[in-house]
Formats: sequence, C-alpha cells, structure tokens
Amino acid sequence: MRLKTFSADTMNDAMALVKQHFGEEAIIVSTQAGENGKGVRITAAIDQVEDDYDFEEESYEDELYHDPIEIITDALLNNGVPPQLSDDLIAAAEEMALEDPVLALAGAIDRYFTFAPMPIGNAEKPIVLVGMPGAGKTVTIAKLATQIVMRKQPVRVITTDTVRAGGFAQLEAFTKILKLKLISAGTPEELRAAVAGAEGRGHILIDCPGGNPFDDTDVARQARLIKAVNADVVLVMAGGADPMEAAEIARIYRELGARRLLLTRLDMTRRFGSYLSAAAVADLQLTEVGVGPSVADGLRPMNPVTLARLLLPHSVVQNFDDEEPEVRGAYG
Repeated sequence: MRLKTFSADTMNDAMALVKQHFGEEAIIVSTQAGENGKGVRITAAIDQVEDDYDFEEESYEDELYHDPIEIITDALLNNGVPPQLSDDLIAAAEEMALEDPVLALAGAIDRYFTFAPMPIGNAEKPIVLVGMPGAGKTVTIAKLATQIVMRKQPVRVITTDTVRAGGFAQLEAFTKILKLKLISAGTPEELRAAVAGAEGRGHILIDCPGGNPFDDTDVARQARLIKAVNADVVLVMAGGADPMEAAEIARIYRELGARRLLLTRLDMTRRFGSYLSAAAVADLQLTEVGVGPSVADGLRPMNPVTLARLLLPHSVVQNFDDEEPEVRGAYG
C-alpha cells in the first residue's frame, strides 16, 4: 500500500491533489488542520503499487524541489488554470527540459502568451479603459496620468462615466492633484468632440463607464463609446475571478475592440487562473498590473518570468531568487 500526505490551503485543493496523484481509487486515511492551524492535511492511501519508490509517510512538501514538472502541475492546479490550458503549458514546460521550475514555466508562458507594455510614450492614439464596475479603471487612469505627468509630458483625461453617482468626482479628485482639467463626455458625439479638441496636446486617457458584459443594453452603450474614437482599448480586470467567467467576459470585450489585458488588485489575489484563462481565450496581450489600491502604488510591468513567479509557490520562487538574482533583477 502506498501512503502519502497532501497539504493545501483548502479541503477542495487537497482533495484535488489526492485525485491527481492517486486517482479515484484513493482511500482517505485521515484529515487534519495544517501546520499552525492553517490549511488542510490529508493522508491518503492506495493499494496499487506503481513504481519502486518508497512512499510510506512521505510528505507532499518534501517532493516540491525534486520534479519541476510536478511543481508546475501543482501550481497550475492550485491557481485554477483551466485543464486544457494547463495541459498545454505543462507539455511546453516538459519540452524545455529545464531543472528550474521558474524558468521552465516562464518558457512555457512565453510560448503561449504575448506581453506588451501600456502605450505610454506613444501619443498617436487615445487609451480607453473598459471593464466591469469596480474593476479599478478610474484608479488605473489616475496611475497612468501620474506616470505621464512624472515624465513631464502633456496629458488630457476624459471621463465618460457620467451616470454612476460620484464617478466624475472620484476621478476629478485625482486630476486636481495633478493639476489637470477633467473633461466630461457622456455621449459618443461628446466623446468624439472631446478627443478632437484634445488631439495634438499630448496623451489622451479615457475612462469608460463600467457595464454588465452580459446585458445587451450595457454592451451596446459601451460599444458606441468605444467606436466613437480610434483608440487603444485596454480591458481592466480585477484578480481572483472565476476562470471560466473571466474568459467569457474577456471574449465579449475582445469583440468590442480590447487588445490588452490589465490586471488589478494584485495585492489581493492569490490565484491567477482567471488572468491566464481570459488572455488565452480572448487572445489578449498581457500588459502591466496594478499592485495596490493607491495611486502611489503605480503599475508594474509583466513578463513571462514575473508571471511564473506569481503562479509558483513562494518557497520555489525564493529558491529561484537566491540562485538567479540576475534574472530576478531583470524582470522585476
């Protein structure tokens, strides 16, 4: 009989690990709280002996540094990455034949996703931020405006959020600090005129009102605003959503013109399956991420290595940081 202990943050995650390693025939021997009362530890057994290794009473944590593919597999599972995408990334990582799981996963990510910084410094097109209510669009507009002002470049900020109570006031509070005049445009015609009036005067940032992507009226209203101007459309999405729902939302905004995906609330996110799912299904470029709720927190660049570090367990990343300080420094 093979006996093995699995640890995870939740009972569901621990049971998923049992199923992954032992299959449906596993026998649950015991369940208990994890170390220091956090998480769950499950001891499971199976009668079938599949190899010559001695599995008796070994812990799941002890295996973490032995097999990079197993580490990556568990990380993708724990992050809620959809099965097909997870299988593709694991297969790509196996082809890398690298011993370091961070570099192997980064290589796989680089094969399946594209990364592009926010088009700051290029004032050829306005930037429109779209997404669901509460995604963090207004704060992200403030962060982008601050970034441009710090570069001593001109910027115009336009809000089309004239319906939500306090929507104008929230963004105006930020623009006043930056000594910028906030322009209001409630209709496609007003937006078109506002952009025409601001052209040639630096960057143009447009805050599109949040809408329900599953409501045809809301989608049509956002579509009219987006189509009123020729702009770079960026989907802003808060972390921690359901991966399948995030993919469905991303697909809708892709049809509205979104080409980049910006993740917010990174500090409040522990599982990034929705982020990968949305980008993969809608073929969106992964751009910068919002780290915290404050404008001072700014935006951080995203690349294959930083994304791999987000997905993998802290202990693995710490080991990578200790051994690959130059790579860590290059990619943030």
